[in-house]
Amino acid sequence: MFLIGSWKSNMQAIPTYVVTGATRGIGRAVAKELAGRGFRVFAVGRSVELLQSLSEACGSRVTTVAADLCSIAGVEQLLASIPSDSEIAGLVHSAGSLVPLQPYEQIDMNELAEHFRIHVGVPIELFNSLSRDCTVKRMLFIDSYSASNARLGWGAYSIVKAAAQMAARCAAQELPGTRTIRAYPGAVNTRIVDAVLASDTQTASTFASMREKGEFAEPEDVARFLVALLVDATDELIGSRDVFDYNNPGDRADVFQLTRS
Repeated sequence: MFLIGSWKSNMQAIPTYVVTGATRGIGRAVAKELAGRGFRVFAVGRSVELLQSLSEACGSRVTTVAADLCSIAGVEQLLASIPSDSEIAGLVHSAGSLVPLQPYEQIDMNELAEHFRIHVGVPIELFNSLSRDCTVKRMLFIDSYSASNARLGWGAYSIVKAAAQMAARCAAQELPGTRTIRAYPGAVNTRIVDAVLASDTQTASTFASMREKGEFAEPEDVARFLVALLVDATDELIGSRDVFDYNNPGDRADVFQLTRS
């Protein structure tokens, strides 16, 4: 009984993180980085197969939850897997969707509403649901340059990202009990790159040149930056700026020096 009690006590003492969109890209890399640093991770996604491979790669530190967070049932499924009264050291909103790269006149209202639900509604609903029974110490939003830069052919994408950014900024202003972090990952080698390269946008040629020169960051590199923000950054550093930019050498220096100290 002593050994069991000690094990439970140790598990409760290990900081807990929740990562959405953990099946691919940045979300998956963040979940693996957190687990690699010894933290307890609840990794959420829709693909059972990809979550299984994540679990096999990370071991018992990761609890995978196959759920569609766009539904109340999916949110409740995640909540049921997390002990009530838990302290969530960090909530990472990485779940997303491939918003079509299409000009303004081709935007479909129903499709746009669904992307709003994923990028804007899910983070709001998830935080509000979690915070009823748990304490959320830090919350990280993965932001985008496209939220404030209109590009030809990127209408739907930029509109969705702008709304998601404003939701994150409102959270930072209105949730004093939770430290909200916004971070720009920049150009990362994820599915959006392939979508841009296959599009008719003017950006396709730019992205093609960047890929040829090896200028895209890998999800694992960005994940180390994001996890350092979540785990190592002081409240003072987080409060010192509105957003952290992986492509900014000064931001990278400030954040990565934390992991070396």
